[in-house]
Amino acid sequence: MKSLLIALCVATSMLTTATAMAQSVAHAATEGIASKLIVRGNLGGLQVIDLRSQMRNDVMAVQAEVYNFSALDSRLYYRFRWTDSGGMQVGDGEVWKPVLFLGNQTQYLKATAPSPRATEFMIEMSAEAR
Repeated sequence: MKSLLIALCVATSMLTTATAMAQSVAHAATEGIASKLIVRGNLGGLQVIDLRSQMRNDVMAVQAEVYNFSALDSRLYYRFRWTDSGGMQVGDGEVWKPVLFLGNQTQYLKATAPSPRATEFMIEMSAEAR
């Protein structure tokens, strides 16, 4: 009976640890995306649900997947801010780009760094209902 109780405690502990680790990974992914966004005002139902970057020919390329959780149409304005490893701005900056989202639509925002010196990025976003 005692060994059964110990086995049950060990199994419960392992399950609790595994659950906590899974929640931690999911929470870290959300924090990782949020740390790359500068949000101006309220985005309404728009949300960045995936964010990827990779080096192509020594230049960083970024792709953000944005989903409109609302049934209403919305216009998103965005621009990328590129910085070097020291946090200094690379390039002259970008203009705001508009993207129309229909209700419950997914779109991808893509950008390529202006030079190989750009090693970090932020996406500045603003939205308005349409």
